[in-house]
Amino acid sequence: MKFRIAQITDLHLDEAFPKEHGVETRRRLKTVLKDINLHGISEVVCTGDIGENDAVAYFFDQFKDYSLALTLGNHDDYITISKYHSRGEHPETSKLYSSILKAEFKFIFLDSSSGTIDNRQLVWLRNELDTVKTIVVFSHHPIIGLSLMVDEIGKLENRSEVLALLEGSNKQIIIFCGHYHMIDHQTHRNISQYITPAVSFQIEKKTDAIVIDSVTFGYRVLTFDEGHISSVVQTFHAK
Repeated sequence: MKFRIAQITDLHLDEAFPKEHGVETRRRLKTVLKDINLHGISEVVCTGDIGENDAVAYFFDQFKDYSLALTLGNHDDYITISKYHSRGEHPETSKLYSSILKAEFKFIFLDSSSGTIDNRQLVWLRNELDTVKTIVVFSHHPIIGLSLMVDEIGKLENRSEVLALLEGSNKQIIIFCGHYHMIDHQTHRNISQYITPAVSFQIEKKTDAIVIDSVTFGYRVLTFDEGHISSVVQTFHAK
C-alpha cells in the first residue's frame, strides 16, 4: 500500500514576531496548501505552533476537507486546540498524544508543548514501542540534539530520557519534527530524525546566533510504500 502525507510545522499564524519580519503567515499557508493539492495529498500532519487568537479557528477551517493529525507545540494552547481536535485527548495532564496503525506503519504523535515529555506520556510511549510495525514518531521538538544556538535555547528538557527510551526499543525509528525552523537530518544509533522547514520563516544554522530568514518557507512530503519511507522537502521563496 502506497500513500503520501504532507507534514507542515511552525505556522505561527497571526503572531507578532513574523509580522515584525514582514512575513504574511496566512498567505504562506495558502501557498503551501496549493502545493499540497497539486500533489494530490489529502492527509496532513501538523507538528505544532499553529498560531494565536482567531488564527486557530482559521487553521482548522482550512483543513476541514483533509485528514488531519497534529502534535502540540510550545506556542499551542491545549484548551484552545482541543475544542477543534480531540484525538488523543488526555485532560488529566492537558496533553494531546496518540498513535494509529496504517498499513505496515505505526504513527506515534507526541505532545512536547510544555517543553518536556511528561512521565505519564513516557510510560504510554514505552508501551507503544512494543510493536512489529515500522515506527514513525511525530513531535514538535527534535529529540536528537544539534550543535546550534537554537538548540541551546529551545531544546526538549528531558531529551536524554526520551532518546534512551527510543534507543532501548532496539527498533528502527524515524522522527519527523519541527520547532527549529530549518531543514536538517540527524541519525543516532537506531534513530533517524528529520526536521522540516517552517511554513512561516526559517532560522539559519548558526552556532553562536539566532538569524532569521524571512524569505524562505516550506513543508515536507512523506511517501510510504511497502514498509519503506522517503521524504522530499518543498521550499518556496517570498517575492
